[in-house]
Amino acid sequence: MQPIEPEFSLLAAPRQIGWGPVGKLRLILERLPCAKVTVYGDENTVARVKRFLGPQHKFDVHPPPRFDVALVINDPTTANCIADMDVPVVYLESLPYLYRRDSDLPQIAKFACYCAQKYHQPVGSPMLQARDDITWVDPIVPVPTSRRGGEGIVINVGGLYIYNVDDLPADLVNDGVEAYLKLVLFPLVNLLQRSNRKISAICGNLNADACSRLREIVPAGVAVGPQSPHAFEFSLRDADLLITAPGSTTILQAMSINLPTLLLPSLNRSQHYNAKVFSKPHANVMQWPDSVVDTAQFEALRAEGSRGVNRYLFESIIGAAASRELSNEVSSTIRKAVCNAPDDGVLNCSLSAVGIAGADQVAEMVKQVALRHQQIVEM
Repeated sequence: MQPIEPEFSLLAAPRQIGWGPVGKLRLILERLPCAKVTVYGDENTVARVKRFLGPQHKFDVHPPPRFDVALVINDPTTANCIADMDVPVVYLESLPYLYRRDSDLPQIAKFACYCAQKYHQPVGSPMLQARDDITWVDPIVPVPTSRRGGEGIVINVGGLYIYNVDDLPADLVNDGVEAYLKLVLFPLVNLLQRSNRKISAICGNLNADACSRLREIVPAGVAVGPQSPHAFEFSLRDADLLITAPGSTTILQAMSINLPTLLLPSLNRSQHYNAKVFSKPHANVMQWPDSVVDTAQFEALRAEGSRGVNRYLFESIIGAAASRELSNEVSSTIRKAVCNAPDDGVLNCSLSAVGIAGADQVAEMVKQVALRHQQIVEM
């Protein structure tokens, strides 16, 4: 019989771009049944995170006046603010290869522990690689299950509308997402339908209108729209192929069960680099044609941070959707990538080299930091 672990209060703050950080939070919380969790953020943020995590996660109805520990994922600004509240912070960076400026980095010395997720290619930020105050952890993925296959293709477009952290105008985000669906998702679905390829699910943060339009063109048995994390895991387990927006959490999840995967054009800065980091050398990952996204301009804007790059991407996608010539060029890119896809997909499946125990490792650090804090307070 295992000893009962002491309870502790946890303030959880996943960054609100896409679903990746919340997905990682979900996997870590599953290893922390003794945590009394409060989600950090405004009312809308808290509600969105709780909806994603689902009813199996318990939240503290009456948050304490002080927290034993905070877990912050991919959000340096929030991490610094919470640390200033004298709450010990365990910080998790799942995209360490994105850092290029000193101003991007959190104030690591403020934190009880700074964790960075390992990755399998020797590229990334020299700023992090040169530091000795970083704990490198395995990728954070669900416990791998045996993949059954046989149900066809899963399409996943990820978080879509969740870009409020960069303060992009709502109209720009909405128009950009609609343009992305027009340029990428609907042509892909039509291509697969014409090719008699079986689609089992079309997943992601699709709104009601997009779901309705998709259901009009796919068979009745296809699951369309947002799925719970566990439902998505089952969809991947039964899939023969995943065609996904290049979010790192989904990529790692597919790699952990050896699911052949193709990568769609990116909708934000991190997806652009995820596709480079996790794909085979010279793989066709359906990146935007140069006529849509100029590589030189993208790299120049990268030095200014994520907001400028993401604005440029949305504006470029909107412009391409308004051009018949550019729309046709994007459709051609997607068609060639799907028709010429290798049987094992485009991912460089080296996950075994860096491990899959990240959720356990981070959860253990959270527990250790919380226990130390409780002991200090009791002294």
